[in-house]
Amino acid sequence: MTRPAPTPPTGLGCSRTACRSSSRRSKRSADSTTPREGRGAGTTPADPASLRRERPVLQELCGGRGGAPVSAAAETGPGVRAYGQVLRLPGARSFVAAGILARFPRATLSLGIILLVSAATGSFASAGLVVAPLVGGMAVAAPLWSSRMDRHGQARVILVSLGCLVLAASVLLLLVRTGAPFWTWLLAAFATGAATPDLTSAVRARWTVLAPPSQRTAALALETIADQMVFIAGPPAITAVAAALDPGVAMLGSLALGVAGGVWLAAQRRTQPTPVPGVRRSGPVLPPAGVVPIALACIALGGVFGAFDVSLVGWAELNDRPWLAGPAFSVLAVAIAIGSVVTGARTWALSPAARYIGFAALAATVAIALPFAQGSVPVLFGTILLLGLAVSPVMVSGILVASARAPEGRVTETLAYPTAAMSLGVPIGGVIAGAALDATGPATALVTIAVALAIAAVVAAFGEALLRAAGARGTRA
Repeated sequence: MTRPAPTPPTGLGCSRTACRSSSRRSKRSADSTTPREGRGAGTTPADPASLRRERPVLQELCGGRGGAPVSAAAETGPGVRAYGQVLRLPGARSFVAAGILARFPRATLSLGIILLVSAATGSFASAGLVVAPLVGGMAVAAPLWSSRMDRHGQARVILVSLGCLVLAASVLLLLVRTGAPFWTWLLAAFATGAATPDLTSAVRARWTVLAPPSQRTAALALETIADQMVFIAGPPAITAVAAALDPGVAMLGSLALGVAGGVWLAAQRRTQPTPVPGVRRSGPVLPPAGVVPIALACIALGGVFGAFDVSLVGWAELNDRPWLAGPAFSVLAVAIAIGSVVTGARTWALSPAARYIGFAALAATVAIALPFAQGSVPVLFGTILLLGLAVSPVMVSGILVASARAPEGRVTETLAYPTAAMSLGVPIGGVIAGAALDATGPATALVTIAVALAIAAVVAAFGEALLRAAGARGTRA
């Protein structure tokens, strides 16, 4: 397989004109080669036959020979300076800042509704029942909104979806405040979730257009860092506002931040991907075949976070120190942010798919220590720190795989599948860990974290093997 010719940087012994000419020639050369992971989204993704010609994932993990790493051309970042370089790309700082604000509804609406409903009913069980359709609506609708962004442009769809979100959330708040029948709360919660766009995928889609392959790992790692910033700052802020003022005010404040960020993002039309109207599909919106293994594995990855939340809350309460759950969540979020910085700054020999599988297996190994560490707070927190460092490359690599295999005209939609899958997995993991917690205590609940990570690694590895087998059959045919 021909490796794309590298683009020479300016200022290294060549004139700007010569470098631009060389860049155009290298781009044409790259576009004429078979697509491979690490290529920019918006190109035709690697089909099963081309996946077979790439280096097998298990062979990469075992250190075997037999071909260049799939993403070698995309893994050449100059340390932490890579983040400064991507933020200096035209328009990058503005859409990153807008994206941070736009994340708040997806990151904090669940907590805001828990606080709102529990204050109105005095029951956390009722609050959990209302949150379930909210999360389900988010998971189902995220790829649909993202698909419309690919076809009609991000600006139009973002503004429409935000209008629907404000309307649905306001109806939910009104129904709870007026004591309407409980079933109407469930319907309004589902509508609120379904109206919540996945603006994280919209921002990531901009990186696949703006950032060259050599900077894409750093760019997408930066988005994972932004995710963790919101998850670190958002829940404490919402809780503080709810305690000081009112849960409804906290919920509306989260919506206001999200709407402000979304409108700001929609206004930045120069960096949005070019809409591709394409052919109307009469059937349901389904993920591209190359993304299915990672999307399924991300359901298990979402289960990790659901199980972690429930297990740590249960551990803290059973040890008569419920206040320790908050710091435990912060340790995990900070560790993921630090790990994402390292992931985006270093040079990788393994492909994103191999990194996903390998680090998921490593994180599962670390998670096995959690039940044994629960007797000591410092040891448990140290183990959580290691877990977050191991999980962060899994999260970044999943997005890299999706971006590399996105078909033309389906970039934003394809990037929404890992996020939607994780959202779907969170309540599943929480229910399983909660059942284990009630049955036998926090030790068994903590084991479910390791099990979920192991499932993510196995599902991804098995799915990649099936893709290559399909490619082999296609080649023989």
